[in-house]
Amino acid sequence: MATTNRESFEPRRNIPRVPRTEQLSRLKVLRWPSTCKARRVSFDGTGCSAGATSHRPSYDALVQQHFRSTLPYWEQIYADRTVYGRIYQERARRALACVDSIGLSSGSPVLEIGCGPGVVTTAIARKGVRVWAIDNLQEMVERTRAMTRGAGLGSRVFAQVAHIDNVPFADATFDLVVLIGVSEWLVSLTQPLREIFRVLKPGGHLIISADNNWPLHQILDPVFNPALKPLKSRIGRILRATGRRTRRARFHAYSLGRFDNDLANAGFDKIAGQTFGFGPFTLCNRRLLNEQAGWKLHLRLQELADKGVPLLRSAGLVYLVLARKRQSTRRVTSLLAPL
Repeated sequence: MATTNRESFEPRRNIPRVPRTEQLSRLKVLRWPSTCKARRVSFDGTGCSAGATSHRPSYDALVQQHFRSTLPYWEQIYADRTVYGRIYQERARRALACVDSIGLSSGSPVLEIGCGPGVVTTAIARKGVRVWAIDNLQEMVERTRAMTRGAGLGSRVFAQVAHIDNVPFADATFDLVVLIGVSEWLVSLTQPLREIFRVLKPGGHLIISADNNWPLHQILDPVFNPALKPLKSRIGRILRATGRRTRRARFHAYSLGRFDNDLANAGFDKIAGQTFGFGPFTLCNRRLLNEQAGWKLHLRLQELADKGVPLLRSAGLVYLVLARKRQSTRRVTSLLAPL
């Protein structure tokens, strides 16, 4: 993903963490307070590890290590007022608009995979549906339970630890599966999409997001231009093989065509999709605009993208798709403009 914070876009250092109880009391679902203070998060294409280990951990272990070392960040990002933080918040709002567009009946079963601290989980449960929320990190599951109980929604939300490659539910269980901010951490979409297809009812829906491999703000910065990614990957492999770079959890971005093909091959028909999120803009990893000016530029570019202006409509940071499990001809009115 894009970088965030300050001119070098490194996380802020030496800022005391907000006490856990205070975080939960201040964090209102989809109401964004002030700033993100969590440490040790990098958005230059890698996730910061908590340090080298004497053995070679699995990729799943690296992802868990990264999220465990950055737990407060994933709550506080929904309170951040930077351009990047606001794009995260916009991702949640647009995903929830997709939920509304489906028209689920009261009590409908919904599965959220990668629930994180429970912000989106709580917002979905407020719509009167029942939400089964899974995450592969126990600490995230506990935060989801705490947040939903604090919102008075404990009877509608069932959170547990589980892995996306082996979803612990029977076939054809859910009307909707929500997968927001998860595909970036997957090595492959094949098995996860197979599991999602299995647990969805015939004609059930999927709301899924992915990082766009060609966002405008990266195209314009020669340091982050996506055309350089293959070269950077080769250099990274050499450095890791020679012990000069530690293995870390990495972000995975997708071309829109590849992502659509993966969904189609897994048995999903795309109803609609769009990209959004323009910025923060940099030149050689140096910020070009302050947060206020950067957000105004984002809003203008987003307005044009939402109107379907060529190039811009496919150049946002985040790609959000509403899809339906094949075998159904039921029509759904989407709030997303088709790409």
